[in-house]
Amino acid sequence: MSSLTKMLSILDLFTVEKPTWSSEAICEYLGCSVPTGYRYVRELVDAGLLARLGDGSYALGPRVMTLDYQLRTVDPFFRAGQPLMQNLSEQTGCDCVMTRIFDDEIVDTHRESGADGLHLAYGRGRPRPLFRGAAPKVILATLSRARLSRLFDKHTAEVRQAAMGQTFDEFWSRLQEIRKAGHYMSRGELEADVGAIAVPFFASGPQAVGALALVIPLRRFEFMHHAKLLELLQDTATKISSAVATDALPR
Repeated sequence: MSSLTKMLSILDLFTVEKPTWSSEAICEYLGCSVPTGYRYVRELVDAGLLARLGDGSYALGPRVMTLDYQLRTVDPFFRAGQPLMQNLSEQTGCDCVMTRIFDDEIVDTHRESGADGLHLAYGRGRPRPLFRGAAPKVILATLSRARLSRLFDKHTAEVRQAAMGQTFDEFWSRLQEIRKAGHYMSRGELEADVGAIAVPFFASGPQAVGALALVIPLRRFEFMHHAKLLELLQDTATKISSAVATDALPR
């Protein structure tokens, strides 16, 4: 591991469960000398990626917030999707969530809240479980066999725990069923009292870059017109993909 990689790995320590770290604990995690650890921390503070607190501990710094703002501002899917998602949420009364895939991570990138005011455990920036919930499954269903094989080899235990197959062939077959359907409905998979309907959206190729989902309390889910919700959801996902493709064309 290079010095730069080791220094940047410090940022992975800061989580919702443990948002602050002392310099001593950081050095212990890195397994490096105290002077080296202090130098890494100082460089991250100078870059604005860490901030020193009054008690001598450290938290993520202001540069992280400005980078998040920049990501939202320049992300073509957010720019195209936000007004469409807001309209869909108002039309259905459901939360509308955009989820993206980045390498082997699946992350919610935007949410428009509906009438229920849901308090969801996952939100913008928090990685989702790869194999549970509607959005991850419709994204994975579009990936190539080779890419899914690598994922299965890397996360075999998680695939099995999610009841997505004991072998790769079972995993592949299950995802092909979802791909053929073009959508997936989950009931209590990620959060016990929540259901969701998700569809994939695309950029320029056959593999999805993300998913759009309507998230609904289970007490309402079974009484809603699923076919109509799916129609509205697919229409919105298509409009987002088309808007991004049009914006990317040379002018």
